[in-house]
Amino acid sequence: MKVRFWGVRGSIPAPGPSTSRYGGNTPCVELRAGGREIVVDAGTGLRGLGDALIKEKAGAPIEADLFVGHTHWDHIQGLPFFVPLYMPGTKLTVHGVHGTTRSLREVLSGQMSSAYFPVRLDEAASKPRVEELSAPVELGPVKVSYHYLNHPGIAVGFRFEEGGRSVVYLSDHEPYDKLNAKGEFSRKEDADVARFAQGADLLICEAQYTKDEYKLKKGWGHSTFDDVLDLAGKAGVKRLALFHHDPSHDDDAMDALAASCVRAAAARGEGLEVFAAREGQELSL
Repeated sequence: MKVRFWGVRGSIPAPGPSTSRYGGNTPCVELRAGGREIVVDAGTGLRGLGDALIKEKAGAPIEADLFVGHTHWDHIQGLPFFVPLYMPGTKLTVHGVHGTTRSLREVLSGQMSSAYFPVRLDEAASKPRVEELSAPVELGPVKVSYHYLNHPGIAVGFRFEEGGRSVVYLSDHEPYDKLNAKGEFSRKEDADVARFAQGADLLICEAQYTKDEYKLKKGWGHSTFDDVLDLAGKAGVKRLALFHHDPSHDDDAMDALAASCVRAAAARGEGLEVFAAREGQELSL
């Protein structure tokens, strides 16, 4: 399994010299496994991925499965700028869950209505398929399962398994016991999330706030760095990629936050490898 980060920033793009090392594009992760091209989330990083695929394929058809965790702008705003979408030979299937009031296709089409974009989704030459998830999906040898997360609206995380390897992607999520009164419900829901990530070779998990930042943003649907370290420890994952970096966290801040998390993980003695994801970073599992 190969993983590449094309966008690691949360909430809104944050371009400029102060974010050049970690990147300013919003969420998009590429996963190659079992001969399949799998993309997770369609933030602005999707544009660069599309350009790279066109160059790599050199005229050959592009086939990909795109999994959308939720439809807030930072997770879908790259789709209209994904050039393979407009190529008739492209076979693109978009996977996600039904929204609170509208279907996944309706939401994706909405951001490409004439008020916002010059080309409608149903005019795209590739004629993309949009499939709403109701059960795990098998893409050849790759099994894809999903789990609901605690974020305003409807949001899910994904688990990708192939050949004894697993990648779990959780963005965006706020621990239940942080938002709600501690009790049986919160304990069960938090335990279920940890169980979903259990034993993953790589956990890609949003870690947007410090403890002080969270005090002002409770209920916004995001985790603190400590929350994510706790989750990774409970789930017994091997590697943790800190993800969905806050737009206010520049490269120097990310260096300090990542170093703090590495020290905290070492102090726990759980053998967890921690790093802050960077745009362009590639991993092999």
